[in-house]
Amino acid sequence: MQDHESTTATEQTVPDELVRAIENNPEEVALLVERLGLVNDLIDVLELGVGALDDEMVRSLARTGTSLAEVADDASDPDTVAGMKRLLRAVGDAEDAEATPVGAVGLLRATRDPEVKAGLGYLVALAAALGAGTDEE
Repeated sequence: MQDHESTTATEQTVPDELVRAIENNPEEVALLVERLGLVNDLIDVLELGVGALDDEMVRSLARTGTSLAEVADDASDPDTVAGMKRLLRAVGDAEDAEATPVGAVGLLRATRDPEVKAGLGYLVALAAALGAGTDEE
């Protein structure tokens, strides 16, 4: 026959050091138990979120990441960087200049200016590159 001791089944399955920790720190254990409920709630929310992610959502996120990487590659190209700097400097210079309204005759007169000609040439090259990019897409 088995020896009947005064310990309960719960005490037999709980390690002695855990029982001592509970006895020595009842307030901390109560706080831990209270927070365990919050932790379990958070785990439930995470499980719902993970369950809601279907294969198409994962593929969509992967495509978005790939697209962002492609944009970053394009943006880091030295020619792109130089072109963006050139455009930004021109925008700053134009902002500093005294801009006056120009009609059709004034526009034709401005085309005699070498800087305007160079700027128009750049805009035409930009328009051509935009058009070529549109055809590729």
